[in-house]
Amino acid sequence: MISTETTTDPRSPAGIAAAETYRRGRELRLPADSALTTVNRAWPRQAFDGGVPAPAGQDEQLLGLQSLGVEEAIDWARKSTLTYGLSPASLTKRVAAVGHALRWLNEFPGSTWEERWLASGLDQAPREGLKELSERLSVGQAYLSSGISALVRARLIRPSYEWMFSAKNWIRSQSRGSLSFLEVSEPAETARLRALPEYQRAHELIRRNAENAITRILVRTGKRLSQLTGEDVLAYSHIARSTRHAKEHLAWELLVALGPLAEEPPTLRAAWHASVSSRRHTVKTLVERYRIPESGVRDLLIDYLEELKPNMDYGSLEGIAYRLVRLFWAEVIDINPEQADLRLAPEVAAQWRERIHRTLAGRPRSDTASTYFAIRALYRDIAEWSHDQPERWAVWVAPIPFPRTESRSVSKQRKHVQARMQQRTRSLTPLLPGFMRSAAALRERGTALLAATLSARHGEIYAVEGITYRRHDPPILKSSSIRARVWAEVIAADEGCIPPTPVGKKTDVTAVEADGFWGWAVASTLKETGIRLEELQELTQLSLRHYVAPTTSTIVPLLHIVPSKTDQERLVPMSPELVKVLVDVQRRARGTGQTVPLSVRYDPNEKSFSNPLPHLFARLVGPTQNVLSHTYISRVLNTIAAHAGLMDGGTLVNFTPHDFRRLFATELVGTGLPLHIVSTLLGHLNLETTRGYTAVFPEHVIQAHHAFIERRRQTRPDYELRPASSEEWKEFEQHFLLRRVALGTCHRPYATPCVHEHACVKCRFLQVDPAQTGRLETMTENAEQRLSEAREHHWLGEVSALEESLVHLRRRRDEATVKMSDR
Repeated sequence: MISTETTTDPRSPAGIAAAETYRRGRELRLPADSALTTVNRAWPRQAFDGGVPAPAGQDEQLLGLQSLGVEEAIDWARKSTLTYGLSPASLTKRVAAVGHALRWLNEFPGSTWEERWLASGLDQAPREGLKELSERLSVGQAYLSSGISALVRARLIRPSYEWMFSAKNWIRSQSRGSLSFLEVSEPAETARLRALPEYQRAHELIRRNAENAITRILVRTGKRLSQLTGEDVLAYSHIARSTRHAKEHLAWELLVALGPLAEEPPTLRAAWHASVSSRRHTVKTLVERYRIPESGVRDLLIDYLEELKPNMDYGSLEGIAYRLVRLFWAEVIDINPEQADLRLAPEVAAQWRERIHRTLAGRPRSDTASTYFAIRALYRDIAEWSHDQPERWAVWVAPIPFPRTESRSVSKQRKHVQARMQQRTRSLTPLLPGFMRSAAALRERGTALLAATLSARHGEIYAVEGITYRRHDPPILKSSSIRARVWAEVIAADEGCIPPTPVGKKTDVTAVEADGFWGWAVASTLKETGIRLEELQELTQLSLRHYVAPTTSTIVPLLHIVPSKTDQERLVPMSPELVKVLVDVQRRARGTGQTVPLSVRYDPNEKSFSNPLPHLFARLVGPTQNVLSHTYISRVLNTIAAHAGLMDGGTLVNFTPHDFRRLFATELVGTGLPLHIVSTLLGHLNLETTRGYTAVFPEHVIQAHHAFIERRRQTRPDYELRPASSEEWKEFEQHFLLRRVALGTCHRPYATPCVHEHACVKCRFLQVDPAQTGRLETMTENAEQRLSEAREHHWLGEVSALEESLVHLRRRRDEATVKMSDR
């Protein structure tokens, strides 16, 4: 029997309607874009917030637009579109497209237009969604895209950053829609923004990117320009900063200068570090990051470092934490996992001393003294503090587990280090003029190359200093694509000329000119002042001072060095050469503006940011003015050294920033300036430090020796001053005639016998003639054949002699090869 009973739906009519709307919405929902390309490669997503609801905090007036009906929303979009200056025909078509889009969105569940937008799936289909939708609605894709763009500009929907980066219709409208969006929605604020000095100094491409970034943030957050916060821009930067389209740095600085972000850090870099986490770790983190197990000693190390922290800079504190925790206690625990206090057994201390002389990679450790000193200071401080706070420190008092001999050997190591540094200074002294000539030549080459490239047309060939270039400046196809750099292709180079990039590659001429200028400016300033690298980076427009001598009324230019390593300021008199350099640097930093722009310096040692200051040694990196970094300065100095080709003992020589400081001190002391004056100019607190910097050639020793020789000549007997006889002169000439041998020239001193009994290949006085390379090859082959024969017959004495001869023959062959290559 078939039942005729009907089942009733227990849901209310409203619930049934909602479920039906939800079911229909799922059927109508557009599929998300594929994550893979047609060749099964991942699509490069420029953001990852597709389908995520927009953030809260929307402007109240704009929030009210979400509850408008279809016809009211169409009317609002029409009024909004009117302000964009479209023709009547275009306006009519645009409003019709808005109506199509709104009626389609109205079929999806949701109480606001944004909820319906997310339910439609279009936010997750920025590439293919409109194509699918145009087929469903049987209308043109361009027609629909104009309607969707109008909804965005009317603030009715807030698409994701991923949609704004990937939707072709929105990208095409960036050159007209995004900029006009700011002009229409924020006309007064946009005019103020474009009048800011930061905006005027930037390249046109950087300006446009900054305005596009602000537009995206306004669209996504649904706020007015004056309502934006640092969190809004940071949220955008975390999503978009890894792409080449998101130039949010200038946007941040413009909003800071304009007022909405006036209380925020001056640059986006500073804001990233301040908002996410401080680059300065807490003492607890400095200890715990080395993963030592929880114990009383770990807590003791934390307490000990907390006591040191107020009287120590962060870089030193971080170094001591590394030595005490990683190099000392972590190794002790690895040797003896049961160790619970600082009282080490002799065998544990002995094993640790063996380990400390090797790095974690197994190589010999160059510096062990600092670790020994840190550990001895730990034991001594705890013993001293236990008298004042026995309840806190007395339980940890223990004898120092290392003998004094470990620390006493440090004095010898320091003398060796000082000797090596002074020897380096002596070897660099004669090379400095060549280095400075190379720096000036690179600057002139960069300037000439940039001028020649700018005057050439696209594809035109020209030559600069023996290198032939072809200008690369193809026509710009899109109005939004503005070229900010000057490029050229290296097509040939004369022999001996080193091009900036290999032949056939493109060269960033802008970077070549900038690197040449900054290399010359840095080298010249360091040479003339001897200041530290950190002090160079901290030079500002305010550092240029002058002093009027009361007796002569002459103006003495001075360079004001702000507190750096020793926390003491000082004034350094400037030479005319230095004045010229700093005037050029100031003109370069000022650019086209009237003042030097403000920039923020990041200290990698202190993990902190400076206040915004008009730094002189700063350059424009993209949209931001950045102080020259340690890495950049080292790179341009190495480029100068490579161009100069300076050699010392067959090895290519590089100059470090601190080398100039030692050379400066050596030159001053060598010319007779008192040591205490040199110490003041260098900013040293201790004369011994200055004495260690100087590598003065022993002029007093040389002069005393010359005087001794002169006195000895005057006191010689008369018969020693007689003219040489013909036999003596003939013997003298014959001696030097005998210097010529088969393999080269013998350079042994006059009147000395041949110690190798004319076995010249073994003699250290032999200067090999490169032309005799073939003879050396023949001798080597002959010796190898004789060695094989001796080994076959077990003539061990002959084997030993031939092996020694082969060592000398190969050494002489290598010397001849090196001399041949140097020619």
